[in-house]
Amino acid sequence: MSDRRFRVLAIASHAVQYAAPIFRLMAQHPQLDFQVAYCGMRGAEAGHDPEFGHSVKWDVPLLDGYAWTHVPNHGSGAESFFGLRNPGLWKLIRNGRFEAILCYAGYLRATFWISFLAAKTTRTAFLFGTETVTLTPLDGRMWKRPIKRHLAAALSTGRPNNRAFLRYAGIDALSLHS
Repeated sequence: MSDRRFRVLAIASHAVQYAAPIFRLMAQHPQLDFQVAYCGMRGAEAGHDPEFGHSVKWDVPLLDGYAWTHVPNHGSGAESFFGLRNPGLWKLIRNGRFEAILCYAGYLRATFWISFLAAKTTRTAFLFGTETVTLTPLDGRMWKRPIKRHLAAALSTGRPNNRAFLRYAGIDALSLHS
């Protein structure tokens, strides 16, 4: 095994209980210099969760066992394009000398596009985590086309999504990870 360590940044909208164990495993990998950038501290700190409709703070440690940073959200916090807007990601990605960016912030958020464009300008591999089965926009416009052309890989959730995403995107099965 090579002594080289690859710098990897994962971008997450907020801390969630099912991601922490995966982040810990990635941080332990001898070939990764792994870090997480949180766009909000919901879940790690008590706060209103719009999906659950009340205040939530998980009773398991979500931030232990890996390097992380909080990149402040300058958005409204609403479930809208400008609700998640973390311009500090631009500088973090541009100056971070990462080999790969794993983006778990949805493409319907400004934060995704900040990350995507910063990765593109630094020629950093951009991996997109999604639960969708298609990048075909519901409004019929082709604004998602740049994502498809510039993905290093797609990280899809579940085998049915993998198969559907493969068919849609024409992505080699070896590039699609679940």
